[in-house]
Amino acid sequence: MSNRRLFGATAIALFHTFAAGCGDSPREKDDAAEGAQAVAVARPPQFVILAFDGSYNLSFWRESRAFAAANNLKFTYFISGVYFIPNAAKLRYNAPRHGPGKSAIGWGGTVDEIAERFEEVKKAAAEGHEIASHANGHFDGSSWSEADWKSEFDQFEEIIFRGVGLSAPELGFGPRDVVGFRAPLLAHSPGLFKTLVNKGYTYDTSRTNAANYWPEKIAGIWNFPLAELRIVGSGKATLSMDYNFYFADSGAKPDPDHKETYKKQMVDTYMAYFESNYFGNRAPLHIGHHFSKWNGGAYWEAMQAFAQAVCSLPEVTCGTYKDLVKFVEEHEDERRDLQAGNFAPLSESD
Repeated sequence: MSNRRLFGATAIALFHTFAAGCGDSPREKDDAAEGAQAVAVARPPQFVILAFDGSYNLSFWRESRAFAAANNLKFTYFISGVYFIPNAAKLRYNAPRHGPGKSAIGWGGTVDEIAERFEEVKKAAAEGHEIASHANGHFDGSSWSEADWKSEFDQFEEIIFRGVGLSAPELGFGPRDVVGFRAPLLAHSPGLFKTLVNKGYTYDTSRTNAANYWPEKIAGIWNFPLAELRIVGSGKATLSMDYNFYFADSGAKPDPDHKETYKKQMVDTYMAYFESNYFGNRAPLHIGHHFSKWNGGAYWEAMQAFAQAVCSLPEVTCGTYKDLVKFVEEHEDERRDLQAGNFAPLSESD
């Protein structure tokens, strides 16, 4: 069975309503031209990176971990420091340019609730998921100085690895094992990237770029951007992130009555993103979601349907950002050829 037939059959079996969006590849007409290109490098795996921002909801921790275990995939969790600070100890967090006791997303609840959250982090890491940083108070850092970012990162380490308002448990990993970052609101400044280098981070996911972009190092940090997409069905501009779909679909206001429409559109959009890259230049897919079930859970269900449709396909790796770092580090001198797709295309018989 050809890969394209396998792709379509898998998608239909998992989510029949988007079958029309999973037919013949839109790049099929380009196959002959691609095949005529000089083969400069080996065909890379298709990385699909599935990540979450936040980390508050305990039931979502358990649900996402169970889904990953059942489907043999790994997530990257960008955790927020304030969710590991008890409400009673909030004054001990000093948000840059906002002051002590300020957070845009609340706090961690009781000591017992935070102990459960730490336990989820520990279990996730032990299962092979990646734990990365989403900073602390979820503020806009687009005007922050290097000193502001340093303070935020220093406090993140204290909260997660030493504890604020309680003693942090042993997690099975340490500060040096946290090497990835996504800025709240994707708001970054030059001082962020200097801080990332100084703190030993290897990658950042706070920018955006074209869907077929191959990562490159910028100022010493690997750039893993969210993809700029068009929603299949509505044509609206979005990023490969659930909140951006939520905003485009319903103005970031609950509209569960149209759940199935929003779900189908996200799956169709992610499938188009995947197929274009899988049969194209194999640029990594970056998909970022939250611990939130907006519009009746449409986007979480869509992510699950998408993952089940693609993660078992040939040459697909649904791994962590650390997995992607390892690959791009080993193939850094091949980036130009990878971006151009200078490798043997996936054939119908493969």
